Amino acid sequence: MARFLTSGESNLLFLVLSFLMGVILVVFVQPVGVLDYTSRNTTLSPLAVVALMAAGGYAMVALSRGVLVLVSRRKELTLFWLLMWMSIELILCVAVAVIMAWSISGGGKVSLAPLAADVLLGNVAVFLIPNVITYQAFRLKEMRVELVSLRRKFTTDAQTVPSDQSINFYDKGGRLSFSTRIANVLYIEAADNYTNIHYINEDKEDTFILHNSLKDLEREYSGIGLLRCHRGYMVNVMNVKLMRKEKGSFVLELASTTKSIPVSKSYAAAVTKHFSSDGVSTPISEV
Repeated sequence: MARFLTSGESNLLFLVLSFLMGVILVVFVQPVGVLDYTSRNTTLSPLAVVALMAAGGYAMVALSRGVLVLVSRRKELTLFWLLMWMSIELILCVAVAVIMAWSISGGGKVSLAPLAADVLLGNVAVFLIPNVITYQAFRLKEMRVELVSLRRKFTTDAQTVPSDQSINFYDKGGRLSFSTRIANVLYIEAADNYTNIHYINEDKEDTFILHNSLKDLEREYSGIGLLRCHRGYMVNVMNVKLMRKEKGSFVLELASTTKSIPVSKSYAAAVTKHFSSDGVSTPISEV
């Protein structure tokens, strides 16, 4: 659910669908309850009143979702805080629409409590269907990625992958974009909707920019030695030479590069469990 609420693509689809629902509400429905509070106190047409209120509320939601996506790229948000965000977003959306109705009526001529109740019900109606459709589209995409990952895992023994075996990276459209030996991959770094694959090319570190998200790569390649350790990083466990603590957090040092990869708190348990489990041949020490 958290991935759905912070996905840029999902939020964009939600905003488009919400805009269409808002247009339907304004043009064809024109809520009678809202107009009862404003039509007597303004010379504007009912269509103009509802359109202005809807535009104000929609602008608030669009701003909120844009900020949410930006914040989620820099900081991991729990489901609790995401639900709190959505609740505050709804309250602000209603507040903006009510304030606009209050301004249109000349101020002080509108009973705010009944108006706020009607606007709240209208917003729930407008946003409910787009949220359901967007979530279903998100789940279908997730299922497609999971099916692709399962298919690849069935064709590859995840625990006995030789270091000289090739690994193929595909873009969002499923097209082959880059291929190298697994042992050559150092780490993968998130870059918005792209990822930077850092690898060894003729004894030098090189970078390939792949049009695919780190979340999708994690689902597809975590079983062949690429381990998610941070919101912005995956590492090749074959090339990890040292795990140490730095300012209370774990850091991974890799062979063939001076780059140190951070381990975030949310992934620390999985990373330490992986390197402390039997069968992991990569030499790891912790300080």
